[in-house]
Amino acid sequence: MSIQGKFNPNDMQVLVSPERRQAIDTGALLTGLPISTRDVVADIGCGPGFLTLPLARYLTEGRVHALDIQQEMLDAVQRSLDAEGLTNAAVTLSNENRLPLDDKALDGALLAFVLQEAHDPDALLGEVQRCLNDNGWIAVLEWHKRDMDCGPPVTRRINPETMEAKLLNLGFQIPKRHELNADQYLMVART
Repeated sequence: MSIQGKFNPNDMQVLVSPERRQAIDTGALLTGLPISTRDVVADIGCGPGFLTLPLARYLTEGRVHALDIQQEMLDAVQRSLDAEGLTNAAVTLSNENRLPLDDKALDGALLAFVLQEAHDPDALLGEVQRCLNDNGWIAVLEWHKRDMDCGPPVTRRINPETMEAKLLNLGFQIPKRHELNADQYLMVART
């Protein structure tokens, strides 16, 4: 069942398609994060697990929390984790306004194409900050705010300058910006 304003789970295959894998090199993405194999990381808005599985493979001594507000997405993640025999992931139904995690429980958090769907992006970022430890990191992947043939409507997109301001307003250190490809960017900051 689709939640209004959220990605339709009936279309989840596009989120794990070969075209998406070609556009976003998950290996290069992980090397661009301040991540260690022992980290506890949340994949917030994990969808069907496009980044959850690479995180679970990488976190050989750590753990990944796959969080989403749509059970259909979580069911797909769990099937993929089970198929690969990955046991270092917790798949949990979440609420956009309150993550099911303790204060300072995370070393890192990944939000891939989630904030442009959030009803209150600032509140979600604040909730992520609550869950990060004192030297935690946040990685935000989003679409550039311009017309293109793919992605969400331009009106929902958050340009990099606005994203940087949001992170700075919450007290994150100066974010580092990377271009994922011509259409998408990555912003990484520490608490």
